[in-house]
Amino acid sequence: MNDRAGVAWGTRTPVRGALDEHTRDLLALLVDSVTDYAIFALDVNGHVATWNAGAQRLKGYTANEIIGSHFSQFYTEEDLAAGEPERELAIAVADGHYEDEGWRLRRDGTLFWASVVITALRGPDGRLIGFGKVTRDLTERRRGEELLRNSEERFRLLVNSVSDYAIFLLDPDGTVSSWNLGAEKLKGYRADEILGRHFSRFYTQEDVRDGRPAAALQTALECGRFESEGWRVRKDGTRFWARVVITALRGADGEHRGFAKVTNDLTDRKRNEDALRGVLSRERETAAQLRDLDRMRGDVVGLIAHDLRAPLGVIQSLVHLLTTDWDTLDTDDKLAYLARIDARAVTMSGLVDDVSDMARIDAGQLEIERAPFDLGDVARRAVHDVVALPTTRTVTTDIEADARAVGDARRTWQVIANLLSNALKFSPASEPIEVAVRRQRHDIVTSVRDHGRGIPADLHHLLFQRFTRLDTSAGIPGSGIGLYIAKTLVESQGGSMWVESTPHVGSTFHFRLPAAT
Repeated sequence: MNDRAGVAWGTRTPVRGALDEHTRDLLALLVDSVTDYAIFALDVNGHVATWNAGAQRLKGYTANEIIGSHFSQFYTEEDLAAGEPERELAIAVADGHYEDEGWRLRRDGTLFWASVVITALRGPDGRLIGFGKVTRDLTERRRGEELLRNSEERFRLLVNSVSDYAIFLLDPDGTVSSWNLGAEKLKGYRADEILGRHFSRFYTQEDVRDGRPAAALQTALECGRFESEGWRVRKDGTRFWARVVITALRGADGEHRGFAKVTNDLTDRKRNEDALRGVLSRERETAAQLRDLDRMRGDVVGLIAHDLRAPLGVIQSLVHLLTTDWDTLDTDDKLAYLARIDARAVTMSGLVDDVSDMARIDAGQLEIERAPFDLGDVARRAVHDVVALPTTRTVTTDIEADARAVGDARRTWQVIANLLSNALKFSPASEPIEVAVRRQRHDIVTSVRDHGRGIPADLHHLLFQRFTRLDTSAGIPGSGIGLYIAKTLVESQGGSMWVESTPHVGSTFHFRLPAAT
């Protein structure tokens, strides 16, 4: 029985004179025996007046339990609060009928999804005498629709969440109609930037000129599938090597609906293949690099040997003078010679220590202690040790009282001594060297400033590389590894090092260590 039949019955019921008694009995029997639909009448105030077998099966009430009760008890609390029952009757009165779907309550309190039709019942004189109400349980249909929607949503979420593959749909003319996360990641376009645009923009200009996008769609349309590899273009203009699969999509009726396109990035594989093809060329390059490395090692060995030979020659000369002229030298001269010997020995020891530290760093065997220490005291001691000899050089210090840091005191002394030695070597004797130790929130920052030639900004990044000597023309000794070691020692203590330098003004080297709490 359909909804229209129920409504027709409800409409004709008041017109009793038009039907004989036998026909009325048949109609009543028909309505009462319907079990798939709840068919019942309401009085003008909405109270249940009749009740069929379908209503009892669907809603759970017997006729004795429900007749005389208001039909609003079939509605949820939310609908009652919103005045839904009264609204529906008002619409039925105004329009003749009301149709809707929504949740309704059974006698046991369970919910079902109902299709509801309410028809205003009027007598021959047009006066409202009640309502006919037909209700059908569509819970299974709704559940199926929900399952379908959920399935579609899960599939959409699955496709959208795939990040390693660009998966999207094209309209029959090649216009992009969907866009997943992988497509955004691979091609660089957001969905709002690419939806509605033609997919040919992913091809190189050469491929577009040769008609490859249209040919790919035509092949997919004729063969069901198109597959190829080639260069594609991202939003930023960069290229990637793509494997592309285009599948023609058809409906159940065979009508062409569009295309599905899957793209993944094989640039790394392409590079590897190209690398294999170019292995001979790279072998030649590697051989050249090895020769350069051997030459560099030879240069370093020669440089260190030269830097060791110079102070060693001075020591030998001074020792010879002391041994041959000891009796003729006064005490001041003897002390001056011994001090110069000691200074050269310190230079040699520093070179040897640098080479040893570099070897430890390369081997991962650098030992660092972490303990609280007074960085101000370490800075003063480094100044005293490096500038201990009779000299005309001026070194000023500006050290805050609260300068306790956490790290390795011995290695920190080595860092400051290295920076001081460089400042003394690369600045005029008439210019002072300035050492500062200051607290900055949770760190202790140490700075060594000179007034030398300075370093151009484009060379700053080379300062802390191994074997780097920016100016060898002045004949200033050095292995080219001191700053590399100093920076490594600072970073191994959880700190950082940087430089500020201006040509013809000077350089300031800073390093930062954690402050002790």
